[in-house]
Amino acid sequence: MKYLILIIIIAFNANAQITFSQNPNDFSTKGLDKLEVPKLTDFEQAAQWADLVAIVQVDDIEYKKVRNLNAHGYAYLKVRVAYKGAIHNESIAVVAKGFDDNTCYYPDRSNEGERFLAFLKKAPDEKSNVYYGFKPYCQLQVLLSETGQYVLRTPLDDNVFTLDKKLIEPQTFNDPHAQFDTTLWTSTKREEYANKYQCKIIESEDTLQRYYHLRYTQGVPIYKIRPLLKIKHVPRITSKQK
Repeated sequence: MKYLILIIIIAFNANAQITFSQNPNDFSTKGLDKLEVPKLTDFEQAAQWADLVAIVQVDDIEYKKVRNLNAHGYAYLKVRVAYKGAIHNESIAVVAKGFDDNTCYYPDRSNEGERFLAFLKKAPDEKSNVYYGFKPYCQLQVLLSETGQYVLRTPLDDNVFTLDKKLIEPQTFNDPHAQFDTTLWTSTKREEYANKYQCKIIESEDTLQRYYHLRYTQGVPIYKIRPLLKIKHVPRITSKQK
């Protein structure tokens, strides 16, 4: 099992990276099922609520299942862009428990791992970099543009926040997660999803079957989202300053 034995290394300097390390069997889900889902209305409010705000990338997941449904467990994420409560390339774990739609389970890693803009809270009874969150706040999808920019895919899941339409741009994504197979979907479901999330329907076929994929076509460059967070920079305190 990946990350079965891990060691916390904290370098005492301003540019230190924190390497996540904790035996995954020690993760606690105590109290998670008693937490209330917040009602966050915009990016600023979400950033104020969260202990950690960052673009994260899925590295690994370990979920226990009941009848093919996630029941509890954790995901390992890498911080790619840190806005609050984290540093670049820091590894974190996100614990989750329950069957509610808003429970923050991450998808299994495929390709290089999906990226998300995440708003997370420190997990109860955890002193290291272990967090919890709620959908959709914990995983707003971020895709790579054809020029290599991070772009927040729109429309947002559940239309969680209202975005100024002037911020939204048509995009040609260069990201394997921008397109997904919907061959087994009904035509009605496929068309409804395409209309809701502004997707292009792509058809292909071979001698045996016709295939259908959906591809996202728009988003907001992440540099336009950052000002909406309204996060004030707080200098990191080194051991020499304590």
